[in-house]
Amino acid sequence: MDNAELELLLRDTAPQPPLPTGLAGHRERILAETLPRRARRWRAWTAGVVAAGLLLGGGTAAMAAGGMETPWGWVADNVFSVSNGAEICFAGFTVSFSDGVNENSDIARETRAFVGALDLETLDTAQMEAEIRESNLTAQDENGDTVAISRSDAEVKQMAVWRVASNLTWKHLETKGYDPNLVGFDMAAEGCGL
Repeated sequence: MDNAELELLLRDTAPQPPLPTGLAGHRERILAETLPRRARRWRAWTAGVVAAGLLLGGGTAAMAAGGMETPWGWVADNVFSVSNGAEICFAGFTVSFSDGVNENSDIARETRAFVGALDLETLDTAQMEAEIRESNLTAQDENGDTVAISRSDAEVKQMAVWRVASNLTWKHLETKGYDPNLVGFDMAAEGCGL
């Protein structure tokens, strides 16, 4: 007797447990609830494909929504991308807080809501870009000698967006009565330095 025959013999001789009453109704309810979930999952998948197409399609694309996963695997509070010739310059922004500030505090919720709602694509960054370019031309090394810094247009744009978004957020927090010194920003970028 081999393993397959033994398994069949055991299944045939094993007692059959009684099925609980009302199981059919429970099964139908589970299946009915699953269908809307699948539809939501399909819509989310479709939205993801459209977003990926925008990011890879050249030109600029920005997405302003909290909880966005970055290409590096962490979740950003907002993201921004701009074409950099053959690549896409992508930057992910996260809000950080000073020690002692609870992640669920009023200032944390207000900051994340504001940053997540910013439309980074439409921010007026022209003045900040000019300031960055000027400071790149007049940068000094540790000896005090002038050393021009070369940055791509996409890198300058990404830096300007970050600075303008930071300043807007700090001003917003001040008007709401919060201490803006409790809030900082972390940023990671890829494809900006060509």
